[in-house]
Amino acid sequence: MASATRAPKVDVSPEPCEWYPQRSDLRYTFIATIEVVDANSGKQIVSATSSLSRYGCHVRTTTPFLPGTSVKMTIKHQGITFQCGGKVVYAISGEGMGVHFEKVGIAERVILKEWLRQVGNQELDYRLRKRSNTPIPLSKQEIVLLIGCAVVLAAIIVGAFAWFGTL
Repeated sequence: MASATRAPKVDVSPEPCEWYPQRSDLRYTFIATIEVVDANSGKQIVSATSSLSRYGCHVRTTTPFLPGTSVKMTIKHQGITFQCGGKVVYAISGEGMGVHFEKVGIAERVILKEWLRQVGNQELDYRLRKRSNTPIPLSKQEIVLLIGCAVVLAAIIVGAFAWFGTL
């Protein structure tokens, strides 16, 4: 049974999210247990997700289903269960398959939105930390200009103290 409660912290690697023009949304690195069942044959794959978006996920498997296969999915992560139907949109032998979410219930939408919010916040935190540790490169001209401004500012301060007789 799906739970609409707030999900605990999500596993995410410090990798930037990926977006490609042919995709409909950002994909975030997201590792969770997934069970994918072929709706027609009943064949089952139990594996892990590697990425997640609002519209689908990537399933790691060496034996993916063929594109177009209708599936039923159950994703479990830290005690939270997400279930929906889906359709395989691509398959890469030996690597995995991409599954588009279909028939997503309201409770499942809440879970998915919370997971994506968490990984999005973690992604933003990672990028901000990375950016704050990156030195800003300056050209020689910019360095000369900064030194010149500092000298002029020092001269103005010394002149002000001299004017008021405190120097």
